[in-house]
Amino acid sequence: MKIIALATALTLAGIGLITGRATAETGPSDLGNLVWSGEATSRRDVQGRDISPGDLRDRLTVVSFASAGCTILCVTRTMDLDKLARDLPASLRDRVRFLVIGTDPAADDAARLRAFADGLLGPNRRLRFLASDAAETKALAERLRYPADRLPEPPPTILLFDRRGNVAMTYGGDAVDASRLQRDLATLDTFPQGIGQPATPASH
Repeated sequence: MKIIALATALTLAGIGLITGRATAETGPSDLGNLVWSGEATSRRDVQGRDISPGDLRDRLTVVSFASAGCTILCVTRTMDLDKLARDLPASLRDRVRFLVIGTDPAADDAARLRAFADGLLGPNRRLRFLASDAAETKALAERLRYPADRLPEPPPTILLFDRRGNVAMTYGGDAVDASRLQRDLATLDTFPQGIGQPATPASH
């Protein structure tokens, strides 16, 4: 999995997701702008469970993309991420959330995307799948600067957000480097105020 850069280099890489560091004064985080559009403050996953900003507060969040009809590369990436989520050490597992955002609103309602997730990963998966409507998919593609003519095939991108919802890393490519992503998660978890702020001193 090719690591493109830290947050400051995302704009240089053409991702177009960075909106500034989130604080009480500046408003929504990068993660909030990606997952919730407009004035929405809640969204349901394909299992009918609400997901709100509070569910992700002070958590690391990994976001990827999929559709029920996506190619084998997307399928493999999704399976690899679910395995990574299951294999995280207990000390880290409860601090990380994994979201998969759908990119085919014309074909994938919540029921179809859920059937895809159930068939691929089983009902007890760690990944939470979110179906998208046409407006949400359009906004997503614009934020990622992903060519609209490539949809509904999902962007081959994995985004990692810090504990304040700011995008910290973006990974591109078809093979998930699970060991590298796990190390990055462990490192980011030591920054309670997000990247750019002091880390928690290591205990001895």
